[in-house]
Amino acid sequence: MHSDYIKLASALLTSFVLTYMFIPSIIKVAMIKHLYDSPNARKSHQGVIPTLGGIGIFGGFMISLCLFAKFHPANGMRYILAAMCFIFMLGAKDDIVELVANKKFIGQIFAASIVVILGDIRLTSLYGLFGISYISDPVSMAFSIVTIIFIINAFNIIDGINLLAGSISILMAFAFGAWFFYYGFFDYAILAVAMSGAVLAFLKYNYTPAKIFMGDSGSLCIGLLAAVLAIQFIEQNEIVLRSGNAEDIQIIAAPAMAIAVLIIPIFDTLRVFTLRILNKKSPFIADRNHIHHRLIDLGLSHVKATIVLIGVNFLFIGLTYFIQQWGNFYAILTELGLATLLSIVLFSIPLNKKSKGGLKADSSLPFQMKVDAVN
Repeated sequence: MHSDYIKLASALLTSFVLTYMFIPSIIKVAMIKHLYDSPNARKSHQGVIPTLGGIGIFGGFMISLCLFAKFHPANGMRYILAAMCFIFMLGAKDDIVELVANKKFIGQIFAASIVVILGDIRLTSLYGLFGISYISDPVSMAFSIVTIIFIINAFNIIDGINLLAGSISILMAFAFGAWFFYYGFFDYAILAVAMSGAVLAFLKYNYTPAKIFMGDSGSLCIGLLAAVLAIQFIEQNEIVLRSGNAEDIQIIAAPAMAIAVLIIPIFDTLRVFTLRILNKKSPFIADRNHIHHRLIDLGLSHVKATIVLIGVNFLFIGLTYFIQQWGNFYAILTELGLATLLSIVLFSIPLNKKSKGGLKADSSLPFQMKVDAVN
């Protein structure tokens, strides 16, 4: 056990140090090659900012993972890495040369299919939610691919202000990683910790005033990893419960807990899509109607808005842990109900200054007319 702690700490430190070292060079090259995001009326940043932070995150994460994780057929790690490499290249190309939306969507399907079909990392149980326990293989594969694509895009959507996507990803990685380590799924704990270290180093350069943005190369990779960790948490937790080895920290409503950990990206994506559809607009033509935009429009800085949303995320995790005895259906209903109530309260607060208008595109979403992202 002592050696496991050393490996975890080493993976965290390695990814942090490497990413911390990589990013200054990436910033320099991006400025020389004019690979940056320019300000305009839709954006909250001033000056040109490089958008290739995901390269540093991916580099630190991959090297750390290869050094400290074990790759054997049972854990599907090689397929996770293959999918991560593909989605990283997809995002990096889009950061440099804008991809056609349909091609990006096809690429996301391909990456998700590697994980689900080849890696056999998929949702096979709904824990009795809606009266469904186990689902057939074809339905399981299709549902898992859709879930992965949704979470990938949800993380890209919340990458709209400094620190937010990175902070949410660190919270997500530590939450799932702690459970994996506690119950002996060490390789997945390494997976989570390696990403945490890389993103933590990135946040130093993304702190307002930001020197670099994450870009699609970062947000798409983090979204894919979040989906994989959430699915494996749900699946492996059921094995732990059935084996009778669940110890003091028991999660009997794993789907509800996974949603609680990812509540900010999941709810914000569901919310804006629903509102756009109700307003007879395409769900993929974006606007400044995200929760983080509202906090900024109310006068909060990027840092304060991020702190508020991280605090809300912790609230949902704690609440779900205490109400999980209600079962997944009522726990999820409570989560979504509370999230809806909080968003109604937030958007009912009058603005003290004129909100910045204009349409923007959630840059990883398929079937859309892409415009510059708000950062």
